[in-house]
Amino acid sequence: MRLPSNTPPLLFDTALRARRRTLRADPKSAFLHEVALDEVKERLTDVKKSFPTTAILSSLPDFWRSSFLDAELSNEKETLPFAQQGYDLFIHAMSLHAANDPIGQLIQAKQVLRPDGLMLCVALGGETLSELRKATLTAET
Repeated sequence: MRLPSNTPPLLFDTALRARRRTLRADPKSAFLHEVALDEVKERLTDVKKSFPTTAILSSLPDFWRSSFLDAELSNEKETLPFAQQGYDLFIHAMSLHAANDPIGQLIQAKQVLRPDGLMLCVALGGETLSELRKATLTAET
C-alpha cells in the first residue's frame, strides 16, 4: 500500500504555460488583465485603509507594475516568492485558476500578509467568458 504524498498532483504543464505566455506577449492580449485591474482599483477605493507594502502575483507582472509602482511583483509560481507577513496588500492577479495547488496558494497568500492585511484575488470562474465560448463554437461550426 502506497501512502499519499504531500505534494499535490500537477494539473498544468507550467513550462508549456510559460512558453505560451511568451508567445502571446502582445499588449492587446492583456484585455482580461485590464478588466481585472479596473476591478481591483474599484475595490481598493471602497477600503478605508492605506497599503504601504503590496505584493502582486500575476502572469503579466509588467502590466500591473504601471499601476502599482512600489509593489513587489512576481510571475506565476507554485511557491510564492514573498516574505512572510511582509505585506499589507496581496493581489493574486489572474493566475490562481491556473495553479496546480490553488488551496496551497491561498494558504501561502495568507502567510505573506501582515495581520489585518487584505488579499484581493481576480480569477477566472466557471461561467467566465461564456459568451466568448459560445461565439467561438458558433464560428467553428
